Amino acid sequence: MILVRELWLLMHKILLLSIVCASILLGGERIEIIASQVDANGSIVHSTSHPTIVYQDQILSAETMTYDRNSSVVEAFGHVNAFKAGQYHVISDYSRLNLNEDTRYLKPYYALDTTSGVWMSTDEATGCQNNIDLASGMVSGCNSTDPLWTIHFSSADYNTEKMWVNIYNALLYIDDVPVMYFPYFGYPTDKTRRSGLLIPTFGVSSTEGFFYQQPIYFAPKNWWDLELRPQIRTMRGAGMYGDFRFVDSLHSKGSVRMGYFKEQSDYAQKHDLAYEKHYGYNVDYHNSAFLNEWFGLNLEGESGLYVHAGRMSDVDYLNLQHSDQVNNVTANQVLSRVNSYYSNEDNYFGAYVKYYQYLNQASNAQTIQTLPSLQYHRYLENFLGDHLLASGDVQASNYYRTDGKRAVQTDINIPVTLQTSLFDEYLDLSYTANAATRAIGFYGNTLTNTTDKESDYPSGYYAQLDHTLSLGATLVRPYETITHVISPNISYRKAGTRLYNGYYEDRHGQCSSANYPCEFYTLNEPSDGLSLGLNNFLFEDGKQWLVDRLSQTFSYDDTGSYYGELQNELEWEITKAISYYNQTSYNHDRNRVTKEQNTLRYNDSIISGSVSNYYTDQLGKIPQYASYWTADAAYQYDRYTKIFGLIAYDYHEALLKRSEIGFLYAQRCLDFGLKFVQNRRPILTNTAGSDSVNDSYVFITVILKPLGGSEFNYKLTKN
Repeated sequence: MILVRELWLLMHKILLLSIVCASILLGGERIEIIASQVDANGSIVHSTSHPTIVYQDQILSAETMTYDRNSSVVEAFGHVNAFKAGQYHVISDYSRLNLNEDTRYLKPYYALDTTSGVWMSTDEATGCQNNIDLASGMVSGCNSTDPLWTIHFSSADYNTEKMWVNIYNALLYIDDVPVMYFPYFGYPTDKTRRSGLLIPTFGVSSTEGFFYQQPIYFAPKNWWDLELRPQIRTMRGAGMYGDFRFVDSLHSKGSVRMGYFKEQSDYAQKHDLAYEKHYGYNVDYHNSAFLNEWFGLNLEGESGLYVHAGRMSDVDYLNLQHSDQVNNVTANQVLSRVNSYYSNEDNYFGAYVKYYQYLNQASNAQTIQTLPSLQYHRYLENFLGDHLLASGDVQASNYYRTDGKRAVQTDINIPVTLQTSLFDEYLDLSYTANAATRAIGFYGNTLTNTTDKESDYPSGYYAQLDHTLSLGATLVRPYETITHVISPNISYRKAGTRLYNGYYEDRHGQCSSANYPCEFYTLNEPSDGLSLGLNNFLFEDGKQWLVDRLSQTFSYDDTGSYYGELQNELEWEITKAISYYNQTSYNHDRNRVTKEQNTLRYNDSIISGSVSNYYTDQLGKIPQYASYWTADAAYQYDRYTKIFGLIAYDYHEALLKRSEIGFLYAQRCLDFGLKFVQNRRPILTNTAGSDSVNDSYVFITVILKPLGGSEFNYKLTKN
């Protein structure tokens, strides 16, 4: 009896296994039905034991399921779960799928993107191939049980091929409070670049009116894209900025920004603006193998091209790029550069262009530009068993300007060093002879509205031979946990032969300012000099925590001797949370500190902050004096909330340059921030001295993760 019972159980298990997994072919694709019990009646397959269907990259499970083999229709009832491509999880009470026609109907519809965490809940959904039409519902990226934000909508559609969702009559709720209405809102469900509208920026200004900027993004190819940002300021004017970005090879990439803004005449007159039209461009390009790529060369070594160029009508081209000017770099000087080079093991060839534009000047016709500068450098070569070192450098520069004299200047430098070690390599001794020459020639017109003569700019040349003797050492002393490295050095420079001719002979001893015809006279007066240096390094467990560099120079000339400035630089990591940086220059003749920079930082998991000051009081052809203080702090109030502030004060001008205070609430699915900012920015006016305005902003930031967000600001402007 026992044997018969065991045989019966074994046969029962075999029979069960035969119906647990049944396979059906549909158009060459295999459908697997997995269940503990399956009933078949003609073409209808029915299961009430929580069956599962596997088809292509989809898995469907439910309490009860019916499959019609003739129509290829699947109907699922109760706790229906669908998984697609391992990324999407769909839940409903009833689902009807036509596998042959690729249509589906679900009621209600709940879908979760397991990659981004975004979920959508609607009353029902109807799908055909790649398109899904959705009834009224809501979407969020937060926990579905108690979401911080939801977007309610009247209808929506989803294209699974383009991975894009459109929702209509959207109303944003923060918690249970309605915040903002959108007639339309669209977002992607993946990270693929695509063309379309980006999230707009809004703002209100007491002087400029309502601000609206709508970015438009074009990405037709995978190697370039274009972003256009039309904007309107209802009380000021309208304009557009655009960015074109591209990657043209494996070794190169670049971007071009252009912009134009037209002021309303009433606004320009009221604020005495120098220009009613603001326009400009910026170009950035990098190529790390341009000679081989562009000219088909197969050169050993490496080549490079760097372009950073810009041109603008005035500083308001920068001010108007965004809704606020807090983070704009509004320096008075804009420098454009084009650098190219080729380098191999022995030689370096370079070509450089520099072009300056001063935004606080109506014209830059008299500004000296470098168009171009050509350089050849011979790398250091060793002779006599590394005891003799030699290198060479030649540079020719064309100094050009529209109004005024122009010049072509050539510099040649050849340093030769003889070095050796003393006392079992404890000391390093070296002697360097540096031969240098400079030649200059002039062409072009003289400055307008001046009385300078052609004779003030004769051609000329200059030559020098200097001698430098240096002695240095590097000493290491380990302790239990600390290692001390000290590196003293001393060098003496002897100003040798000097030869002046032509322009340099005429201007020698007379060029104490930058006025014509001294613009091209950049020689330093010859003098003997002694330099002392002492570097200290402290390491603990292999990590550097203190560096101190001290240097002092002494100069000697025909009038006697004088001290150079005593300079010290200190980097000190006091603790893991506290660090300090100092740079100080002390002038002995004036008996005062002429330059100082201090920065004290603190940073732990809760509090972070820093205090910095910069001070300079240096005499020269153009005296410089500045005193500037900045401080910032942030407090992590709890897991989600951070409070922060910043202040920047110009002590010399007695002017508050910038202040900021605010908070940011950041969770997994929501960032909400509020801050108040005061910022002073430069403008170009017709009246001398009226060159800046003071802006006050209130920023409201809302980021709905991972869909995105926007920033609204209110600006109050005062002259």
